[in-house]
Amino acid sequence: MKTISIIGMGRWASCIAHILASKKEYKLTMWERGTIQESALYKTHKNQYLTLPKSIKFTHNLQEALTKPDLVIISILSQGLNELTTKIKQINGYNKLNYCIAMKGIEASTGRRLSQILIESGIPQSNIAVLAGPGHTQALTNGGATNMVLASYNAKLANTLAKTLSTKNICVTPSTDIIDTELCAACKNIYGIAAGIFHASKNYQHSIGSLMVASVKEMQNFLKLISANPNSASGLALLGDYQATMFDTFSKNLTYGKLVIEQHTLNPKSETNVDTVEGIQTSTAMLKLVNTFNKTYSTKIKMPLIEAINKIVTGKIPLTTAAETLFNTITTILKNA
Repeated sequence: MKTISIIGMGRWASCIAHILASKKEYKLTMWERGTIQESALYKTHKNQYLTLPKSIKFTHNLQEALTKPDLVIISILSQGLNELTTKIKQINGYNKLNYCIAMKGIEASTGRRLSQILIESGIPQSNIAVLAGPGHTQALTNGGATNMVLASYNAKLANTLAKTLSTKNICVTPSTDIIDTELCAACKNIYGIAAGIFHASKNYQHSIGSLMVASVKEMQNFLKLISANPNSASGLALLGDYQATMFDTFSKNLTYGKLVIEQHTLNPKSETNVDTVEGIQTSTAMLKLVNTFNKTYSTKIKMPLIEAINKIVTGKIPLTTAAETLFNTITTILKNA
């Protein structure tokens, strides 16, 4: 794969472009939605984290970005994927391209996984992959090392893309457990909010270890009931990403959880827009997905920890009792495990 288009110009999209550009073997194009105010990256090839080489082509023209690239990497807010696919579908030959989803989430309005959205737009599942695992732009663009997972319905594509995205310090492992990877990657953002709440709550700072154990058990049970691989809960997409999600100050979800407690509001003042905190809407999406499953099958799924987090971020549980509620929920999960 020599020609790669990156859809998006956010923090993670710029990091991926930086990684690929460092290998000096790819022709790269980055697309940014046409807006009144272009991003600093689009105008200067720089943002607060990195500088991209001038060899990378920038465009607002989606048709231009999707003109026969070997690979399309999508890195936008997950809730905007469906809108994006409606535009992609208008481009001739869009369903013959290979796509890698480089964001984590579930569609809040439908409970659909992100690969489902692509499939339902007419893209063959054999052309779809998902990148997940621990990694923050601030660390990776300064030589930080990490392991990530590249999952696809297509083993050959997974192997190819894992090699494409790997560098000296970034080891990407191929996998065919794409459904498990998507769900675990999405849910770790939800659990990250709970970690932030514990960090900021007196007497509960030491409960993060219990949170990690209970959330893995909750996900293992969920994956088992939907006939997926429960071992994926202890893989890179969930447990492997916990250090970056539950302890690293670069984590948006962690930071949000801390700020809502410290500022006593669900809309805290922050450099990060609340709309970019993926765990908030993903918590609603996961419950919608669970509800859909429970209407279809006799075996019922329960995800009490995600339900508690959702009630907190939607204002149904007071912030004054948020940490206590989470702690009690975790205790129940561990007692019943």
